[in-house]
Amino acid sequence: MIRTFPANTAFTIAFVLTAAAANAQAPTRLTPSAAPAEIQQSAPPATAGKTPRLTLERVETLAQPSGVSSIVTEPKSDFSVDTSSRRSIQVEGLSEIDPNSIGSISIENGGLGEDMWRGTPRILIERLLPRLPIAIRSPVLRDLQKRLLLTAAAMPPTSEGNTETSTPSLISTRIATLQRMGAFKDARKLTALTPKRTTDPELMRLQAQDRLFANDYGSVCQIVNTVGESLTKPYWQQLLVFCQTLQGDTQGAAFGAELLAESRSIKDPVFFELIDRLTTSSDAPINSLPNPTPLHLAALRTAQISIPDNAITTTTPAVLRTIGVSPNAQLKTRLEAAELAVEFGAMPSSRLAEIYMAEKFDTDELSNSLSLAGTDRSPRGRALLFQAVHIESPAMTRAAILEKALEIASNENRYLQVIDIYRAPLANLAASSELVWFASKAARALYALERPLPARNWLSELRKASATNPQLASTIASLWLMELLTDSSVSEEDFDKNLMKWIDYHKSRNEKNWSTKTAAGLRLLESLGYIIPDKAWWQVFEISNLTEVQRSHPSLRAAIERAAASGRRAETLILILLRFGEMGPDIMDIDAVADAVVALQTIGLQTEANRLVLEFAATAGL
Repeated sequence: MIRTFPANTAFTIAFVLTAAAANAQAPTRLTPSAAPAEIQQSAPPATAGKTPRLTLERVETLAQPSGVSSIVTEPKSDFSVDTSSRRSIQVEGLSEIDPNSIGSISIENGGLGEDMWRGTPRILIERLLPRLPIAIRSPVLRDLQKRLLLTAAAMPPTSEGNTETSTPSLISTRIATLQRMGAFKDARKLTALTPKRTTDPELMRLQAQDRLFANDYGSVCQIVNTVGESLTKPYWQQLLVFCQTLQGDTQGAAFGAELLAESRSIKDPVFFELIDRLTTSSDAPINSLPNPTPLHLAALRTAQISIPDNAITTTTPAVLRTIGVSPNAQLKTRLEAAELAVEFGAMPSSRLAEIYMAEKFDTDELSNSLSLAGTDRSPRGRALLFQAVHIESPAMTRAAILEKALEIASNENRYLQVIDIYRAPLANLAASSELVWFASKAARALYALERPLPARNWLSELRKASATNPQLASTIASLWLMELLTDSSVSEEDFDKNLMKWIDYHKSRNEKNWSTKTAAGLRLLESLGYIIPDKAWWQVFEISNLTEVQRSHPSLRAAIERAAASGRRAETLILILLRFGEMGPDIMDIDAVADAVVALQTIGLQTEANRLVLEFAATAGL
């Protein structure tokens, strides 16, 4: 247990800890330095015309920058931003620009342009940038936020005309946001381009946190030994104590922890409990940790203490990802954390698949996966379905398992995440007349995955079967919107006719919110530039819905419209991201989605606008 010292010893803390750092040798690396796996950034290609379709592939990665001699260091990619009518800002070298303007991507490989901040006051950027959400469920909005944070762009000067402003550091804010999102690789790239990364205390703190997340504790301690006068600050004092435990200096670590406790500069009882575990023979468990820090997780792992189950109540994607891959977490806890990390884009679905496959099931469970999954809606039940679909060879059985997984995903509002992890089983299941009962669900999932070619095969089976089963005609109509958004072979000649069939399908299902859903689809089609006939609007108009109150953000809506109309790309995106927050697009605020779609098109992000509509259509069941 941490002892308390008389009050007259408290003043010695800075001297003692600083001296310890000066005398300590750089610790040897205790764990492998492999960085966490990252989600590869994807980029939509440029398209022409009123309503561009989505392409089949989205597989681009950002190359590691080779140096810092230029603001633009990355190779060309096919992200689309129409800036042909805008004046380009010429940047000669980093010495001539605000360090906050540094970025790892340019307009050629997904950036928003060197002039993306043109017209936006510096003070507005400083106020809004720290407020960006970190746990974003929408893949489209999440990708846009990453591109915003990574883009190399000239920063407006401060009101005094001094670009070397110290409060706040926008480059630190950008790196911190990426790191908390779980985009470790992207945050690392941006840090590597920053000239002050070895001298700026905040940048050094972020680098230390990155190494904690990567379980590279030796590098953490090397950073601690170089921070100089900042070592007197509580964060670095905690790290110093932790590093002393790693070096085997348990006496020095215990004494340092006691001084910190006496100073009352740190209100972190879990930290002190963990240091007790690392410096004594205590085996007391840590029963609760609702908001773990990277240091908490590192100390838990070092002490071989199980991560408490309530640690996953955190909403920080980076922390959730770390828990999901931690060997000292119960598999149930790992599963729940990994699912959330995938939902927030902090972990690739392939990593979640590995964790699913690590769960143990007996033969009876795997043989009865469908019935068990119907009652067990836990992560373990979802892992059971995932394993079952990979071991069952009959196509009929695999289709039934996929149907159940998609049904559960829709009910739990996890549709996008689930179809991504089942991407391979869906692609490997061949369309056939025997599986026509699964055709509409398979086609919808494949359209949502931007795989129109295999989706077309399932739709073909539906059309053939409809010759003898007219009821299937309405099922075909239900897929029209998804097909329109993704398949370039779809003719627009019968747009009005197909639109009315699509409306009739939703109306015939007699769902409680059918008119709300259908009206949302019409509104989004209009935002993409389609002309919706009056008869379609009258079909979805219901007097009962006039009492519904939708969320309204009149000031934000006006700000988004004004920023987009003026071509202020970065400002437009920030405002859109703030309007949606972490929850993302909501069918009860379809105007916000439509406004975002129009704004994205206005600033040249046509493909992203189309993709946002597709994402919404998939999750809302349109």
